[in-house]
Amino acid sequence: MMRLRRASVIALLLLAGCTSGSLIGALPAVPDPSLAANVVIVRPFSVFGSARRPTITIDGTDIYDIGPGEHVAIPVAPGERFVGMRIWDLVTIRGAVKINAEPGRTYYFVVSPGTTITEVSDAEGRALLADTQPLGRWSPPAPSPR
Repeated sequence: MMRLRRASVIALLLLAGCTSGSLIGALPAVPDPSLAANVVIVRPFSVFGSARRPTITIDGTDIYDIGPGEHVAIPVAPGERFVGMRIWDLVTIRGAVKINAEPGRTYYFVVSPGTTITEVSDAEGRALLADTQPLGRWSPPAPSPR
């Protein structure tokens, strides 16, 4: 009986990590959408760390929780932006990358199975999109002008 209970608890914990992410805060204000940059965050599926659900932040504000095997696109106003994630793992771990968002450009980031968020090239980002599901209604942006 104790083994069944233990197995049930483990199964529930594993399934909890498989739930999809969601919008948890307001999207950043973009005064002129025609000048927006796109920030795309990809979290490839991995068994390691799948029970965690990192919170994606823009300029320190919680925007999305993202599950394993998901990606999300967030429009941002041009200028200096901090793209980050926060994850609880006995302690709260935070990571962020500073970008200078240019109008019309797309920036790709990958959340590792560990606790990091890293900017990747357009080619790497687009390749990762093929193996993940979008959060919300979204279609990949055209390649960024350089």
